[in-house]
Amino acid sequence: MIVKKNDLAEEAIQTNNILLPGGSKQLDHLFEQKSPQGTRALIIGPGCENVAIKLCENFSNINIIANDYDSVMQIRMKLKDEDKNKVKVKLMDYAHTDFEDEYFDLIYAQGSISVPDKKVIIKELKRILASRGLFCAGEIVSLREPVPGFVNDIWERSGIEPITSWEIKKYYEVKGFEVLSEKDLSDTLKDFYEKLKSTVSKANKNEKEADKKYFSRMKHESHAYLKLGGDKYIGFKSLIMRKLN
Repeated sequence: MIVKKNDLAEEAIQTNNILLPGGSKQLDHLFEQKSPQGTRALIIGPGCENVAIKLCENFSNINIIANDYDSVMQIRMKLKDEDKNKVKVKLMDYAHTDFEDEYFDLIYAQGSISVPDKKVIIKELKRILASRGLFCAGEIVSLREPVPGFVNDIWERSGIEPITSWEIKKYYEVKGFEVLSEKDLSDTLKDFYEKLKSTVSKANKNEKEADKKYFSRMKHESHAYLKLGGDKYIGFKSLIMRKLN
């Protein structure tokens, strides 16, 4: 569920928008709860370049990790030269990072960890998060159960395995986090999928031919959400948490 190509991604950088589920509201949620302070912050997944730029005001050392080479290169190209001094971009498996224990004061993930191996990823993030450090997680969630086949198809195509909206807080508490604030940002998804639809319509023939699978998935997802009733089943939640143990 990440837009990683086309002019919309560049437009997001120029306008300080965040072209991900949750938009800029997840970052707003983080700063509403508590202005994060510290030395080191980690951002997980592509599409968060503007998050990194904003966090540069509070942290002197920021890392962005992505788990595929193309995403790493795109992130590096989108960052301005003056931001590259503070922001390091690395190719890394989210479940097996190279960072030391309790290294980060803040970890930020927006739509990047609602995946089948979430359990292993959360264990790793907890290892590298400082004691009492903050974890800001934006998660795709299921709003109703059971979900129809076309929604399951969206999640399978995107490699997503969501938790239900009513269970996600408990999920993180069991993992050793104190949930300081939980916010439903499902209302941001309409704008997100409209932008996906616009991306498909604006893409030229060569772009579509270069990555047929990607554009087919975007077209399918946006149509299913906007026209088939996917909004009744697909939601997004932001959680601000503190590591307890």
